[in-house]
Formats: sequence, structure tokens, C-alpha cells
Amino acid sequence: MSSGERPTPTPLAVFRSESPWLPLVALTRANLLLLARNRQVVVFNVMVPLLLIVIFGGLFQGGRGTVDIVAPRADAAVFRQALPKSSFDIRYVSAKTARQEVLNNQAEFALVVGPGQTRPIEARIELNAGNVTANGAYIAVAQAAVGVLNQELLHTAPAVIPRLTELHPPHGVSAGSLAHTNYIDFLTPGILAYAVLTAGLSAGIRLVGDRERGTLRRVRATPIPVWAFLASSVLSQLVLVVVQVVVLLGVGHLMYGVGIGPSPGPVVLMLLIGSLCFLAGGFLIAGIARRDQAAIVLTNLVSLPQLFVAGVFYPLSGAPPWLREVSVVMPLTYFANGLRGLMAAGQRLSDVAPDLLVILGVGIVLLAIAARIFRFEPGSAGS
Repeated sequence: MSSGERPTPTPLAVFRSESPWLPLVALTRANLLLLARNRQVVVFNVMVPLLLIVIFGGLFQGGRGTVDIVAPRADAAVFRQALPKSSFDIRYVSAKTARQEVLNNQAEFALVVGPGQTRPIEARIELNAGNVTANGAYIAVAQAAVGVLNQELLHTAPAVIPRLTELHPPHGVSAGSLAHTNYIDFLTPGILAYAVLTAGLSAGIRLVGDRERGTLRRVRATPIPVWAFLASSVLSQLVLVVVQVVVLLGVGHLMYGVGIGPSPGPVVLMLLIGSLCFLAGGFLIAGIARRDQAAIVLTNLVSLPQLFVAGVFYPLSGAPPWLREVSVVMPLTYFANGLRGLMAAGQRLSDVAPDLLVILGVGIVLLAIAARIFRFEPGSAGS
């Protein structure tokens, strides 16, 4: 290379000097640093949902169950001795009652022994097919009890042959089944949905603060395009959601065995659509509120009712009719139901498509309204 020739710039140098994406990268990095240093973000978007999972999961995850027995008196007495008394209450009912109580989750499983005198006798272990998270443990307990009955009746050959019968609810796995058999699997998707909601709405509080401090005005006075500023807010918010998912599911898995479900792809898609929907809600709050205190009040008015009405802590199937009617207008209801179906109920994306479409539609409407009323100048937002 001669002394008069300029050195060939590296790809990184070209990116730094000419790339239109540089403002987006720089703003996203700055937003992430601000989020990491903001204690309120860490507490309300990560620590509070985490505490809800730990506390409520610990309170309601365990507990005694009920087993229905349909058997001759002597065989029923053997079952009563064989089943762990610390885990189950034993009831003697008819075959019809046992079947109905298993389907309604009023009993964890039923042991039904035929009255025949010939050997082998059939013993049915009746389970609710919707209780996918607990049936493995119930099967082991039931088969152990049948084994004890075998030993009592005949020591040299099987006297009772267990046969597994899963009773399928007419409308598939319900939220009530999930909450009844494994509450933490019901709770975790709801808490995760609420964490995404609060993260998206709290972005509006930060935007109002930036506007009141004059940050947004200074951004407009620079060569940085407005789209880069808004896109950086979206990207930093998605990173926050990733952190929430990793922390909440990581602790839930370590403490209670919670998983992301059989298909992670649909869960990621649902989380992405939900994050963008509630981030649009945060932009709308930033357009309505004049001051950051007003934005905080609006955020709480939107988020807190949904926490208690949208079925985060309990299945709406058992709620009063008026509460179910109110929950229909809560976007968090559909988001929590969709995540719960994908993560815990073994449903496919097509099964939760109605919930996904509702969230997508709400997000589009919120974004369209926010785009019309959002202002960059302090004190010029809507009332």
C-alpha cells in the first residue's frame, strides 16, 4: 500500500459510520441500561411476579385428595389400608357416583372392583384424562393398592387384574381440572401473562417521564429518526419479557417442575403477540397522561382489575356469572388462557387461535389510537 492510499475500512467501521441501523442499536442499548438500573422495573416486573409464583404455588400446590372406592366390603377394607392416609381421604360410593366425581374432579381417581366370585377379578382404575399432570402419580398409588389386594386374596397367582380407564371430559382439558390437580401449572402461565402486561404498560410510564424531562424533544432535534426511537423501545421491552420468562419459568421449574409445554414455538409466538399488544397499551397511556403520576394511576387502573378478574389465580369456570361476564372484556383473560392451554393443557396453536386473534386485534386497535394521540412535546398530551 502506497503512502497516499487510504486504508480500506472494516465492515464494523462502515456500520458505525454509515449504517441506518446504528441509531436503533445505540438507543436499544441505552434503553436496556436504563431498565437494568431502574429498581422499580426489577421489583415490579420481575420480583413481584416471582414472589406470587413462589408464595401461591407453595400454599396451594399440595394438599389431600379424595379416592372413591366401589368394591365388596372386604376388598374395600384392604384398599383403605393400602392407600396412603396422609394423602387421600377414602369414600365408599356407587360406580355411577364414582364416575361422575372423577369427571368433576371431586375425586382424584376411583377404584372399582367387580363382585364376581371367579378369578381373576377385574379392578378398574378410573382417572380423569384431563388431569395429565397428576395421573402418573395416581396410577402408581392405585396399582400399588391393587397389588396389596392381590396378596391378600391369592399369594400364588394374580387374583385381581388392574385395568386403566381414563374418563375423557366432553370438552377436553379444562382450566378447572388443571387448577384442581396441579395448581402451579395453572398459576404460572397466568402470572407470566400478568408480568408481560405490567411490563408493556409500564413502558408508557417511562415514555411520559422522558417527555416531561424533555428527552423526546431532544431526540426529535437530532438526526435520529423517530422510528428508531420507537423501535428501540419495542426491542428493549422484548428483552425485558425474555428476562421475565427465563426467571419465572426457571424458578418455577426448579421449585415445582413447571415446563414451557410440548411445543415452545407457539408459546414464543403467543408471548410475542401479547408483549406487542400490551406495549401498544403503554403507548396509549403515554398519549393520554400529561404527567408521570397520571400514567402510574392509569396503569394501575388497567392492570390491577385484570389481575383479579382475568382468571390469573383461579379458574373462571367456578366464578360467579357476573364476574365471568366482566372477564370477557379483559385482554389478560385471553392471553392467560392461551398461554395456559399451550404450556399446561397440551393444546396446539390452532386450539388457542381465538385467544391469539383477540390479543392481536386488541393490540392493533390500541396502536392505532396511540399513534393518533401520542405527542413528543411536554404538556401537550391528551387529558
